[in-house]
Amino acid sequence: MRRPGPILPAQHPALLALNNLHAEAVNALDAAGFAALCGAAFWTGALWREEKPLGFLIALRPTGPATGPNHGWMQAHRPGAAYIDRVVVDAAAQGRGTGRALYAALAAAALEAGLAELGCEVNLAPPNPVSMGFHTRLGFAPVGEATDPRNGKVVRYLAAPAAPLTAHFLRSPDHRPCPAGQG
Repeated sequence: MRRPGPILPAQHPALLALNNLHAEAVNALDAAGFAALCGAAFWTGALWREEKPLGFLIALRPTGPATGPNHGWMQAHRPGAAYIDRVVVDAAAQGRGTGRALYAALAAAALEAGLAELGCEVNLAPPNPVSMGFHTRLGFAPVGEATDPRNGKVVRYLAAPAAPLTAHFLRSPDHRPCPAGQG
């Protein structure tokens, strides 16, 4: 698997469609909202196979205007964390290193920018056991819970230090180097 590349404006329609297929987990956006989120991002990354998106990640800085209540919570409680606003992996690409490659690239960028931690939220209600399991396996730990006032979803905030993650994310579950870490 190649390293993630930045999200380009021409890629927005395909990535927005992937985002909205997973709206229960990450909330739907319209084209303007997706473009604004990408424009506000500290880091964006996407992986593709030919013209098909495998997955993408959008992360925000811990400073500046909050893009929503979850970003605001993270800014207030984890001020040194790069906030993962959304990570979406196509169902066919799950379990194949796509998420790990996105997180490895983000962790490296966060460390380079002086951000020592990554933070995110995962839905508890409605539950998102796939995402919770992914983050738990990668060393994320609970740091809080809240109800999103926009939609009533109950979320658990998770955080992990970025430094060990750069190496951790580049290893597969059976401790073989992940292809994303090569070349």
